[in-house]
Amino acid sequence: MSTELPGAVDVVATARGGAGPVAEGYEQQAPAIQMMPGNLEAIDGVVIREVTQIADMVLQGVGIPYEQANKYEVKQLPAGVTAASDFNQPGWLPSKEEIKALPEVFFINEESSACDRVCMTMLGCLNLRALKLHFYQNNQQTPLMVDRPCKVGGGCCCPLELTLTNNGQMVGMVVEDFDNYCGQCCAQTCACTYTQKVMVGSSRESLVHKYSLVNSYCCFGRVNNCCGGTCCKPNFFIDVMSPEGKFINAVQMTYGSGGAEDCCRMGAQMNNYVMTFPPGSSHWERLMLLTGIMSVEYAYHSRKGDENN
Repeated sequence: MSTELPGAVDVVATARGGAGPVAEGYEQQAPAIQMMPGNLEAIDGVVIREVTQIADMVLQGVGIPYEQANKYEVKQLPAGVTAASDFNQPGWLPSKEEIKALPEVFFINEESSACDRVCMTMLGCLNLRALKLHFYQNNQQTPLMVDRPCKVGGGCCCPLELTLTNNGQMVGMVVEDFDNYCGQCCAQTCACTYTQKVMVGSSRESLVHKYSLVNSYCCFGRVNNCCGGTCCKPNFFIDVMSPEGKFINAVQMTYGSGGAEDCCRMGAQMNNYVMTFPPGSSHWERLMLLTGIMSVEYAYHSRKGDENN
């Protein structure tokens, strides 16, 4: 299956060829870490882990309205491991050491205004902040970048959205699904269910809806996610659906293997995700699904800033 996109530049070749700025706070990994394969079709899935930032935990604990820019490790899913799709499957609960030992796919670094983060934390809408996400490989910046404007949400007729570009050329968008305004308002307010569309295309006019990501809280979705992703119930499931509404698989947001650090990370809303790519999906579709999980992470599974109120 072709991974070509009009105007696109090979990510790995660019990362290897030119020197790029080093991601702030990037931790040097073990020598076993390898360069990502030429395209994402060569791997079965990824593990996404928000980097632990102790300062965030301390500041949150004393009630100071500040959060550092987020950082994420994206690693190759081990052979033979797939994300669980319901609570009947135990799923993989990786430890920090297990994740760090995996081959690197990307390191993702958030760029956002510190002033914005402080103000929006005080207002209780930190999760809606404007930001950019820069993708790194082997400590060098790639041409991939996510742009996320500040949007208040589809309920206010301003749906959340992210745009992924490669060397300035649009790859696709992730947009909060509000095509049916009344239906989605009811789903969010009555069933605690939030849906985002994953679309691929080189312009807004050419976007093609490839997948939907359904984030359902409590007991209203396909599975009962109440208390999911915590020490009480280690997994929370985000459904990957076809545009027609057919279930494909699930992304497993997991508490981890347990221990004091995982407990602290849970309290600070620093998450792990295990994602198996849909069979037959292209490189760019998989890249957009990764972007979609970042959208879901920021919108629904990160701090709003009013947690201590």
